Amino acid sequence: MRVGFDARHLQTVARVRGIGRYSRNLLGAFARRAPRDVEWSLVRLANFPPADPGLLPPHTDINTRRLRRPELSMLALDPILLSVELAGANLDVYHSTQLSLPVRRSYRAVVTIHDLAPLIWPEDYLRLPYARLGHAWQYALAKRADAIIAVSDATRRDIVERLGVPEERVHMVSEAVDDAFAPPDHDEGRRLARERFGVPSRYVLYVGQFDARKNVRGLLRAFAAAADRDKDLRLVVVGDLGKLSARLHDALTTERVPRERVIVTGFVDDAALAALYAGAECLLHAALLEGFGLTALESLAAGTPVVGYAGGAVAEVVGGAGLLVRAGDEDALAGALTRFLDDPALGASLAARTRARAAAFSWDRAADETIAVYRRTLEVS
Repeated sequence: MRVGFDARHLQTVARVRGIGRYSRNLLGAFARRAPRDVEWSLVRLANFPPADPGLLPPHTDINTRRLRRPELSMLALDPILLSVELAGANLDVYHSTQLSLPVRRSYRAVVTIHDLAPLIWPEDYLRLPYARLGHAWQYALAKRADAIIAVSDATRRDIVERLGVPEERVHMVSEAVDDAFAPPDHDEGRRLARERFGVPSRYVLYVGQFDARKNVRGLLRAFAAAADRDKDLRLVVVGDLGKLSARLHDALTTERVPRERVIVTGFVDDAALAALYAGAECLLHAALLEGFGLTALESLAAGTPVVGYAGGAVAEVVGGAGLLVRAGDEDALAGALTRFLDDPALGASLAARTRARAAAFSWDRAADETIAVYRRTLEVS
């Protein structure tokens, strides 16, 4: 079986985000599982710096070229360009790890869909013409794919209901924590937070972007309610301070929140992130939708419970290792955070379940299930 895998997100700004981590860990697991009958070809960006070295299966490269903002050109141009670039690759299956499918092909196509946020919040994600047209084209191509991988059952349901894809063509394959994720104990995490970021006392943590579905205002309101009762509590916000960070700064300016008790770190390296998870009282998660909820799983792997909305796949990930409320209920979220912080026995009970819950997710299993999807597409006439 000759499989082409889109590895370009290991070279773009997405390499440190969810799609990059997904690609890197899945490829690493393919290398460990080493199915003898699979020949791998990795789609690369020849005009970009090479990806950081990592565990990869033996492979050949399929070189492509894109503009300096490749995510934009992939969305709009991939249907045409990939049709040409992959034509001579002699593939049986091509796996697109995001919306990047060719319009013409002689091989089976598999696409991973992480969430359908652009369809739920079009005013936020599809304001520009290229985004509207690119997504419309790519969603149409996804509906024609031989198989769609959904990273959670919540995303699987969205794909069936919103895209109208038959259930038998949508397969749920869960993600897992990064293979290199190595959190310290709670005390060491607190020490790093204090010495590197100036966090003087106990804190709750947010990790992620600042787009509409992340609900930054709701996050700050929940923290403000808890901070009224606990004068030592801090909120540590970890995330890439790119153009979307304007939403965070606007919310900090206009919401009734003790600004001096919100510590914004910007992007941090993996070791610091793992330590911040470990030192937190909880991960505060106010997102209205998560295709999978990787930050929630990382928090559990660090032994830290999650308090947040059960939006999208978060409830699937957290299980009984957190305190979740109905998405969008701000009073309930503030109440859950206050209850968690005021009840040490509750916190200890939830913390005791975290690592076992995180261990239920495995990249090796994800790799096996993904390869099974490839095989299934070849069996269907």
